[in-house]
This record gives sequence, structure tokens and C-alpha cells, in this order.
Amino acid sequence: PTMERKVVTQELSLERSLIQDVAKALLHTIIFHRYFGNVTPKSNTILSSAVTYASVDNTDVLRTVDEKVAELMQAIPAAGEARTRVSLHFTETKPRRKPASAWFGKTSGLKSKKGREKEEEEEEVCWEEWAITINSKVARTERERNQMLASAQDQAKDALFLVIAQADTHKDHIPLIADPQGNPFPYHITIAPGAGLWSSMIKRAILPGIS
Repeated sequence: PTMERKVVTQELSLERSLIQDVAKALLHTIIFHRYFGNVTPKSNTILSSAVTYASVDNTDVLRTVDEKVAELMQAIPAAGEARTRVSLHFTETKPRRKPASAWFGKTSGLKSKKGREKEEEEEEVCWEEWAITINSKVARTERERNQMLASAQDQAKDALFLVIAQADTHKDHIPLIADPQGNPFPYHITIAPGAGLWSSMIKRAILPGIS
């Protein structure tokens, strides 16, 4: 039977200068708890050392998160408030169901190169999505900055606790691991500035294949 895609949503309101560290902490924590290869943990602290989180000490993971968080920060205006969404999808590679016509005689796909044939015969199916909405705020005074720092510390702790609780509690939807070598499940991070692009991202996410 086909497992339903698990969706976890979160929303945070943060001062712009604090978003980068909190977003990085959240993404790393989610990946850490869904990375099924050999994991070397790395401990990190943010927000004046008030918040600690674990990340996978892997070059590809570190680079991917850094690149996507940089993309997130570019999408957030330096002045004024903004609403941005970050979505992290975990997928599995499954055989693509052949159309009925493929069973009747040869098709042009059968004459393609092996690499192309394999690509056409497989698809990535999303089994878990983490949707994080970030509301960007701007501090006008030193007092506001201090208040927003304290708020960010509380929100980050709550958000990380939710990730750990959800990841530990909900495991039935995780696909079977066929190959224990390496991380078996690809992950994709997308950035959607503003509410207008959110619906199109969701539509793309619920399709069988994710680009």
C-alpha cells in the first residue's frame, strides 16, 4: 500500500539578523534526524550560545544547507517585514508505473540509452515534508533587538523540540531502506518568498515527481 506523505508545519517570527542562524539550525536538525547513513554528529550553538543543535558533519549536507539559507536571506528584504517559506522534502526513488500503451509493442523509450531508460523508469516520490513559515521583523531600537533576541531563543528551542518530537514519534511512513550504504533518501530544500508562490510550491510538492 502507498504511504501517505507526512507534513509538519511550523511558523516563526524573527528579527531579520537572527533568521539565518535559526533557519540553519532547523534545517540541520531535521536532516540530522532523517539521515539514515553513517552519521558523524556535530554540535553547534546559536543566539548567544543559548540554543544548541546537532548537525550531520558531512560536506554535501553543510554545503546544501548553506546555499539554501543564503538563498533564503536573499529573498528577504533588508528593510520592512516579509513572509517567506522554506520547505524541506524527503523522497525515495521508486519504479515509475508504465502507461498501458507501453505494454503493447515497442516504444521509442526502449531504444534510448541505458541512462535515459533508467531515468525514465524511475521517479522520486515525497514521503515527508517540513514546511517552515518565517515572518521577518525589523528591530528599531536596542530594546526591541534585545526583546527579539529573547523571543528568538524561545522560538528556536520550541521549534527544535518539535522537530525532535515529531521525528522520534512518527516513523511508520518512512520507506524501507533497501541499501544500508550511504543515505538512502534524497532531500530537497525550496524557498518561496511571499504567500503567492506557496500554492505553486505545494502543487509541485504533491506531484509524484519532484524536480
